[in-house]
Amino acid sequence: MSFWKKNLLRQVPAIALCAALGMSHVSAYSDSAAALSELPAADTTTAAIGMITSAEKSAVGSVRTTEEMTKAKEDLAAKKAAEEAARKAAEEAARKAAEEARLAALQYTPTYGRTVTRSSAYSVTEAIQVNGQVMGNFKLTFYCACSSCSGGYGDGTATGTRCTEGRTIAVDPRVIPLGSKVYIEGFGDFIAEDTGGAIKGNKIDIYLSDHDRCYELGVTSANVYLMS
Repeated sequence: MSFWKKNLLRQVPAIALCAALGMSHVSAYSDSAAALSELPAADTTTAAIGMITSAEKSAVGSVRTTEEMTKAKEDLAAKKAAEEAARKAAEEAARKAAEEARLAALQYTPTYGRTVTRSSAYSVTEAIQVNGQVMGNFKLTFYCACSSCSGGYGDGTATGTRCTEGRTIAVDPRVIPLGSKVYIEGFGDFIAEDTGGAIKGNKIDIYLSDHDRCYELGVTSANVYLMS
């Protein structure tokens, strides 16, 4: 047997299989077409409408999915915006609270009537700087109500009050007006209630209730603030 005949015989099964499959598809198609042709005209129209309706539903479903995704993005963006606004509002509220606390701490509240002594507790704070006017550096001396200190005026003052340690100081009214609240760095709060013949210019005499302590504290200097 020739070579080409043998080769043809080998291919016969494959050719037969393809032919059989083709015929099955044709048969199935023919059966479907026949079934459709057997339907009445109205049923055919209904079937066609059903197919169109199904396609429309599928298309609408796709559109809704896209709309839902867009809305989800919008909702997420709105949520982030709301969270950001809430964060900024909280930060602003915290900032205002801190500022109010800072301003409250800066309020100047003088204290009078304490025993006079030099102390680092009476440093110049931010509250003093904010509420006070710098008058400069003053020479400080100390006096009491004895005759050698007050010249016979006793514990009376030029403003009509009675001398009180931790409150009364004698000043030059041309420099510090009488009645002024005065803060002396290292010594604290006082009121300019008295004057003295030797108190001129940048000099302050601080009243003490004890003559010996006047000698102990001696003569010194400090920065002075005129408080509002």
